[in-house]
Amino acid sequence: MRGYASMYSSSSLSRRIGAVNLRTQVQLLEISGSAAHIKTGYYHGWVKTNQLATQQPAKSYRYVQKSGPIYSHFDASKSREVGRIHHGERYEYRRWDSANRRDEILVNGSWVWANTTNRKSVSSQYRYAQHTGGVYNSAEKKKAKQAGTIRRGTKVRWGTWDSANRRDEVLLNGRWVWANSTNRKAPKTEYRFAQKNGNLYDQASKSGAKKVGTIKAGAKVQWATWDSKNRRDEIRVNGKWVWTDVTNRTKPEGLIPPTVNVTDYGRFATRNLTMLKQPSAKAGWAGSVKKGIKVTVQAKADGGWVKIKSGSKSGYVKEKDNLRIFGPHSVAVYGTLRTGQSAYNVMGGFQQKEMNQRISKTSLYQLWNRNWTFLTNGSRSVATEQFQYSDQAGPSMLKKLDRYESQLKYQGRVMYTRQKVRMTDGSQSWTYKTTPFSEKVVKRSGRYIVSGDFLKRS
Repeated sequence: MRGYASMYSSSSLSRRIGAVNLRTQVQLLEISGSAAHIKTGYYHGWVKTNQLATQQPAKSYRYVQKSGPIYSHFDASKSREVGRIHHGERYEYRRWDSANRRDEILVNGSWVWANTTNRKSVSSQYRYAQHTGGVYNSAEKKKAKQAGTIRRGTKVRWGTWDSANRRDEVLLNGRWVWANSTNRKAPKTEYRFAQKNGNLYDQASKSGAKKVGTIKAGAKVQWATWDSKNRRDEIRVNGKWVWTDVTNRTKPEGLIPPTVNVTDYGRFATRNLTMLKQPSAKAGWAGSVKKGIKVTVQAKADGGWVKIKSGSKSGYVKEKDNLRIFGPHSVAVYGTLRTGQSAYNVMGGFQQKEMNQRISKTSLYQLWNRNWTFLTNGSRSVATEQFQYSDQAGPSMLKKLDRYESQLKYQGRVMYTRQKVRMTDGSQSWTYKTTPFSEKVVKRSGRYIVSGDFLKRS
């Protein structure tokens, strides 16, 4: 059936005896004019011929425009409430009752009626807990029982707002509940610091609490709420929410923040830097780094501190304003300009050379001459060396390399131009790479170097 259709006793379609729903499969017995005699799984009768289809129509859906009840019958005087549907949900649709303005939809395997659905899809909305508080099984404050707790900052899907009781209906841990601590705006995550070594407990109450762990002085932890009666903070430690009485907003005096290792990444010094032995402005000297030198970041600590390695020395510096991704006078070379190769002498005057580097998302091709290799866009990486030059030597060196690399031409057009590239360690340098024109030439006629390494070409 193409849609919900009335069924009649004869081909005159004058006496209604029932109805057939959308997508119902029927047996066609005969056709008389504009009427068709059909048989369903239970009875037979006559319907309009144009309501039949040779193929089963696709399912139709309706979307919940706002949360509300669902009913057992289309007639309000005969129906009873049998559940709720929620904002943004989608349900299979069967028919619309215009007199009572209700859709018939399929919810949890049963056909029910709703007056809050429509064709137009709606995006899910979310709310955030502004502070830790209870959630309830009802919007009505007199009837409601607490059904759990929602913690500050928790993001939950939203259903509706009950203005009379000033509660949001939200989806928490797979259940729809009511809360008075949620709002559209996400609160800023707050932290606390352990002022001294102390214990962690499973609840705020001191009389019934059990010790579940310890916290070290200086530890920084996410905060949820403060229990003024028991004078304990609820904090998150190792993924679990616990209670303690040794935390506060301020860092302890003289605190050396703990260091957390990170995946190594490369950066360049924006000025002459002094490395310190610890992540503290009062810590001792650990070494120095010249402006423009590439360093490896190995760890981080609160307060914007990072642990860097430069050559054989390592120490702490503030990352902001002292380190940057791109080296304006850094050049990555991958062919005859590499150490020991035929044009290496061109690279003189550098203040640092980093070996065993790779340019990300590139490929290497060889064309015309064994020593002529070309860097193109690709899905892998290419072996390179990074040369760092000082502010004094860098500008003239880049001009020199621009002239050198522009010598090779094809059909009167240069094969290389200086371009910024990203290394696999996250840093960025200049290099000489194919143009869109020369890349097509190289990929069409050149030989792909699988290793991406000039030294391993055949």
